[in-house]
Amino acid sequence: MARKAPWYAVFPLLMLLLATGCGGIEGSARPAPGLKPRPLMGETIKQVLLDDAALGKILNQRFKADAHLPPRFGGPEKLQTGFGVITPAECAGVTTMTVRSAYSSYDVKNVARESWWNDGDPAKVISVAEAVVALPTATDADALFAKFSDQWDGCNGKTVTVEGGGLNFADEISDVRVANSVLAATVSVQLSGSSTGKRPEARAVGVRGNCLVEVEITFFSTQSPSDQGSGDPHTSAIDIAHIMMDKISALS
Repeated sequence: MARKAPWYAVFPLLMLLLATGCGGIEGSARPAPGLKPRPLMGETIKQVLLDDAALGKILNQRFKADAHLPPRFGGPEKLQTGFGVITPAECAGVTTMTVRSAYSSYDVKNVARESWWNDGDPAKVISVAEAVVALPTATDADALFAKFSDQWDGCNGKTVTVEGGGLNFADEISDVRVANSVLAATVSVQLSGSSTGKRPEARAVGVRGNCLVEVEITFFSTQSPSDQGSGDPHTSAIDIAHIMMDKISALS
């Protein structure tokens, strides 16, 4: 039975109540022609994650870390155990980043994840979560990406309910698409009993070598033209996934 991630119910809820790679990097190192990239494992995968400065340049707003959500690194135990019962369970991987049930049939070697939050100024984006999941081989990663693509396509247009801990959500999945080794979707999140409106989340999963990258960008439900940032629910998560994928190539 799939469960929703714990952070999902705490910090974004507070925000709701208040207000509610393959684009290349110039100069990226590439394996020599004919040289097979080596699998990326261990603490090296942490170098794939972007810091607050890099995200700030991409999204044109400032971010900060949160002491309650420190960076995570380890084995499969670092996948999300979840919060709340998700129905239908096969759509849990769309609405929840790195949820354990989505990876349960694969031999996950390492997981690295980090979250960044709006620094308090009026802006478009509440938070950015990014993760890298290392599998034994590129074949394994490609197979899992293909599985995710089929699952997400089957969830397109569905409303996923999340119940538990006194908080109920209805997550509408839309705009599922795949291009250039990146799978993307928009999730419109509605907290039961809230009058603040649906909160958009941009989701993206990319594959490069033996790794999958995951990105989730949470946007404020209401925005004004004066808000900082250039974040776009349709493109920003994809852009970040491509940059992370290119970092994998540079490290392989």
